[in-house]
Amino acid sequence: MKHLTKFVISDTQYLIINPESIHQDDCEFCANIDIDYVDTKKNICIPFGYENFRSFCGFIANYELISKLIKGEMVLDSTIDGYLGIEWNKYFEGKIKKTEVSKYHCWSNSHKLVRPYFSSWMYNDEKGDIIFEITPFYPWHGQKKSTPGYVTYKEFMKDYKPVLRTIIPKESLKLWIGQAKELIKIYFPEFAEK
Repeated sequence: MKHLTKFVISDTQYLIINPESIHQDDCEFCANIDIDYVDTKKNICIPFGYENFRSFCGFIANYELISKLIKGEMVLDSTIDGYLGIEWNKYFEGKIKKTEVSKYHCWSNSHKLVRPYFSSWMYNDEKGDIIFEITPFYPWHGQKKSTPGYVTYKEFMKDYKPVLRTIIPKESLKLWIGQAKELIKIYFPEFAEK
């Protein structure tokens, strides 16, 4: 089962469901999981996602976005000014009224209330490659300046850039679909494809 929770990107890169976050005693249907990005070559681990286990599996196994990514149909919208994370933060800060970036959004850990906060994205570049990106999310939206560790939005955004941008090979993403379907069969058989 352990191999099913490791979603390989390359020989050294993968996403992994943190094994401590799946508890057999808990209601697996309701269980939330931590998702980490790991690069063993660069010795990097980024805890970027906190998601309902069933939603995570369903997102990969059945979600229209994954199919469009494999077909190269999710090319980043040219109207997005700068990084996806910049526009996402502007929207939550009330600097812009509307944004279309949510269609590229995958997982985040901002609702876990453990800083730092991240958002993750998948989209196709102009060559059709599948880009996986992790961006910082401003953790003090709507909070008072007296909040411990508070940094102004302006200061947080000053040198803003993604913390990760990498290519997921299409074949890897196809394998992810199979893994997610297997996890659904194990933990949520009532939702498995017949």
